[in-house]
Amino acid sequence: MLKKKDLKALNPADLRGKLKDAELEVTAELSAMKSSGRPANAGRLRQAKRLKSRILTLLTQKGEKA
Repeated sequence: MLKKKDLKALNPADLRGKLKDAELEVTAELSAMKSSGRPANAGRLRQAKRLKSRILTLLTQKGEKA
């Protein structure tokens, strides 16, 4: 997982790329949860959701649209 300090150093285009990666990870974890009834790794799902939120917040603060 990336730290907030590392995310702040990225430009908006790179942040959007990281956002897509985080969204794919969340989607994969959620689909695994739907098929088995529980997440394979709940901690990873939580981290991916937080990363996604951090990236969206940074994009908003930089004045960019996600």
